[in-house]
Amino acid sequence: MKRIAWLTLLAAMLLVSAASAAYVEINAPKEVSIGDPLKVTGTTLVEGLTKPSLNPGFSTEIIFYSVKGTKSEVGRKTIVVQENGLFAATFETRGLAPGDYTIEIIDPEPPNTFGGSSKTLQFLKLVDRSGDVRITSPLVQEFDGSLDIAGAIDGIGAAGVRIEVEFDETTVYGPEYIRTGADGAFSATVPIQSTGTYRVILRDTKGYVGTLTFVVTGYPTPAETGVVVVSSSAPATRSDPAYFEVDTRAGLVTLTTSSGGIDWVVEYIDEGGRLRKVNDAGLLDPEIVEFSAHGGCVYVKIYPISYSDRGTVQLSATNADAVRVSQNAPVIFGDATPTPAETATPLPAVLALFAVLVVILSRRG
Repeated sequence: MKRIAWLTLLAAMLLVSAASAAYVEINAPKEVSIGDPLKVTGTTLVEGLTKPSLNPGFSTEIIFYSVKGTKSEVGRKTIVVQENGLFAATFETRGLAPGDYTIEIIDPEPPNTFGGSSKTLQFLKLVDRSGDVRITSPLVQEFDGSLDIAGAIDGIGAAGVRIEVEFDETTVYGPEYIRTGADGAFSATVPIQSTGTYRVILRDTKGYVGTLTFVVTGYPTPAETGVVVVSSSAPATRSDPAYFEVDTRAGLVTLTTSSGGIDWVVEYIDEGGRLRKVNDAGLLDPEIVEFSAHGGCVYVKIYPISYSDRGTVQLSATNADAVRVSQNAPVIFGDATPTPAETATPLPAVLALFAVLVVILSRRG
């Protein structure tokens, strides 16, 4: 009888344990291209039920492991279950070695939290596709107003490739799909406005392929690019700077000062309200400032670095509609305060109001 009682008690305990165990399931792609983020999703919903098996707000960790040779941790993220029973985490793969990896969700109170039917681990593979790209256009090019990008990607055939071109951490072309031949060959000519370093990011329907770095040398002149240059000038000293407003266009904007034997300092406030300061050139060369704009107004302050220098500075701009001497810029830079006249009531309005009051009072009298 005692044995039967113990067996009954044990069965009851197992039933309670099984009933209280939560269900959790994690999912991730089985293959990820190195450079693409690894996106992990999860659910605590049991098929056929509408209520999650874990309460919203439940949190634990998901760990990203490399299992090449020995198991080693690559990264970990904390997940929080939402009201719909779902959760998610993202891991960076850039710089990792190709090979086998796992994603695992940690049971905070093993083995009491997750039931045996839960999926708490998944294997995946990281693939390095950068070796599939063969570039045929020069990685160093002389400026002629365009960037030539040509090459081939093994194994994609005529499926097409998506290219995105970045300059100064700003996208200047794409992302846009272009055609590929049966052998995976592609080519594109991208208009550019400046010399410097360009990053070309390649993707296809399978994901990230690779990033190429092109260097464009030389110096673009208005005659080469057909870009209209607008300018304005004003006298400037260290204590009395020249102030300008630049009406920019969307894209890369270049500001250039005159030289004239004066070492100029350029400060500007961009469209986001951030103050920048540039003083890279010396007495003989102009200061050149490049930044990406969205078509707004940029305020510029220019003054000589030496207190004894004085002269007239000319500010020229490309990819801009206008450059003009600014009366508002000193206030924007905090170098001046608004005058009382800007907030005072105009005298004619005061006189008109006084006349109305006189008429009203005379009628009452």
